[in-house]
Amino acid sequence: MRTRSFGCGRELWGLLACFVGAWLQAEEPAKDKPKPEPPVVRLVQPIGIEAGTKVRLKIRGQRFDGTNTVRVAGWDGAGNVPVLSQGEAKAVSGVDAGRIGDRQVEVELTVPAGAAPGTNALLWVGGATGESPAFPLLVLPAGTVTGEKEPNDGFRTAPGAKLPVRLRGAMEAKGDVDVFRVELKAGKRFRGEVQAARWMSTLDAMLTVYDSRFAVVASVDDALGRDPVVEFEVKESGEYFVAVSYANDQTAPTHEYVLVMEER
Repeated sequence: MRTRSFGCGRELWGLLACFVGAWLQAEEPAKDKPKPEPPVVRLVQPIGIEAGTKVRLKIRGQRFDGTNTVRVAGWDGAGNVPVLSQGEAKAVSGVDAGRIGDRQVEVELTVPAGAAPGTNALLWVGGATGESPAFPLLVLPAGTVTGEKEPNDGFRTAPGAKLPVRLRGAMEAKGDVDVFRVELKAGKRFRGEVQAARWMSTLDAMLTVYDSRFAVVASVDDALGRDPVVEFEVKESGEYFVAVSYANDQTAPTHEYVLVMEER
């Protein structure tokens, strides 16, 4: 009889625990489902869009599935631009996909000649989960941009550049160095600047200037973040060579840059 009473008590306590657990579960507020994250733009190529030109942009980022709009702003008439293609972005060896994106969208847009140069232009990617945060675009003045001409990997093959100039290039081959030849005048100040990392390029650039005897005049690795800037007073008129190289052993199609050179 004692054993039977003890067993019944255990059953009652078990039932009571079940009731309390069910009541607590019913009182617990329902948890909201996490909202899907919107797209994010990581890199736009080419770096720098020239006013007065039509340009095809390769936009790399994440969560681009279902992309239906790409929107730009920064000049009169800007708005949605047609999406030409979208899909998986080619992986880049040695570069984390979280840094440059694993999805890709391509668009074509025309930048009017009157578009103000600078960083006033913005780009957004929209899709099923919303619209990305704004990504800044660099607008370069009309008629000031020159593409690099290969071969230009040494003093003997360096193409001439008339200042002021903006040169667009990329470091895609092992051991690549881009060299440009300029004429400088004594008493003037030369300024050379690589624009790359600040626009999410994976290039960690170095900028070196040599005189006509191939002696180093100035060499800079980092100045504006990872982007180098060289500035000095020219002591002797003549021919100089400006070389862009990379500070690590990586090469990649995302190693793009714009080299700005001027004499003041």
